[in-house]
Amino acid sequence: MADALKEGLIKKIDYLPRKELELLKVAFDFAEEAHDGQKRATGEPYITHPIAVCEILLAYHADITTLISALLHDVVEDTSVPILEIDRRFGERVAEIVEGLTKVEKGKVRKEEYSAINTEKLLFASVKDIRVAAVKIADRLHNMRTLAVKRVEKKVPYANETLIFFSPLAEKLGLYKLQEELEELGFSYLNPPKFKNIKTLMNNYSNIFTKIYNNCAIEIMKEGAPFITELKWTKVPLYQSYSLLQEEHDLADLFFINVITKSKMDCYTALGVIHKLYKPSLHQMVDNIAIEISPFLKQINTKVLINNIEVHFIIKSEKDREIYDAGVFGLLRNGLTMEEIRALSGDLLGDSIHAVKSITNTPIEFEELISFELLQREMTVFTPKMDVIALPEGSTIIDFAFSLNPQIARKMSNAKVNGEWKPIHTVVHDMDIVEICTTSKEMVSFDWLNYAQTSKAYKAISELLKIQ
Repeated sequence: MADALKEGLIKKIDYLPRKELELLKVAFDFAEEAHDGQKRATGEPYITHPIAVCEILLAYHADITTLISALLHDVVEDTSVPILEIDRRFGERVAEIVEGLTKVEKGKVRKEEYSAINTEKLLFASVKDIRVAAVKIADRLHNMRTLAVKRVEKKVPYANETLIFFSPLAEKLGLYKLQEELEELGFSYLNPPKFKNIKTLMNNYSNIFTKIYNNCAIEIMKEGAPFITELKWTKVPLYQSYSLLQEEHDLADLFFINVITKSKMDCYTALGVIHKLYKPSLHQMVDNIAIEISPFLKQINTKVLINNIEVHFIIKSEKDREIYDAGVFGLLRNGLTMEEIRALSGDLLGDSIHAVKSITNTPIEFEELISFELLQREMTVFTPKMDVIALPEGSTIIDFAFSLNPQIARKMSNAKVNGEWKPIHTVVHDMDIVEICTTSKEMVSFDWLNYAQTSKAYKAISELLKIQ
């Protein structure tokens, strides 16, 4: 059976050179021997789990280091093999990833801190090498696919953790397909009736949207044939659709038409065609090609009226569609050095992890704060010069100022939001334009701590107050 599994895995890989395939076979044999005799809750040999994790990552053309780490990710935690043996056999990079994925022994920490300590360990390892998080997300996805065999009391907390931690972490890494499946599985276990109702609602509206799409697709392709290479409609993933409907969005907001063009410049030509054919909705065009908010979402969003129904278009080039589909592995493909991987890892996860750690005393506090700082839904706020500041939802002008420039923030007297004067404790919203006004003297006060939501702002204010 093991040989058949190995050959089946190798046959699915068409992008690695022969030498790397041979390394993967060695890792497979090593993992199989280490897990020999172990069974999963499904009754299958344990080796089927790391193989499944590896296969999930194959869809993203993950590099050989990631694939070997996926095969070995449970070896140190669940067998007698020490991390030094992983290092000796497969090298320092694989050993560091496996170590980052290995949970601490339960008997060595307090029971109430166990989960928080492992969360902290995982995130700090991911800041050094983002592939740690990628393997963990794939590991969680396979466990969610097989969650049905678990006891009922295990399913709900596991599904809830998937939605509040692993789904937003997948989004940070641009692993959108994995995020969608994680959310759909988690939602189906947490609230089966609502899951079923939303699925029915979305399917019913799909019939209506198909007609809208069919009518406009012919017109758009006729006008844009020289530069539009693909046109298709899709919908917002199920769990995100549920969340948006809870926020009183219309059903039409959950469906959109993808327009793929030959180049970035063609995106603007396609936008012109769409706006020529259909009346644009006011203030509904967002250009994330010119103003980048994510390395994975380089696109133009616009809404137009078609038969008095708002229709959402997303326009991106073929190259940017490839980046979207590949996620973090599109950034990892070019044989990066460890220094470059660490820089990339820090860029994707931001400085939130280190900032939160600096103001917390326990792993539990860290876990609570990081869930807001890193995993809260992110919004884009602009300076008057249209520089982008990314902040978690719920952030205030104070958070904006310290994220922009701590030297400016410390002398902030008041601010304008979208041209209107606002107190500095005002909560900002997605797409707001914020202008900071300053004086010549320090303005920081203890009251600011009550309104600072981000760890960066809280830490900076605390340090300034100590100086004063």
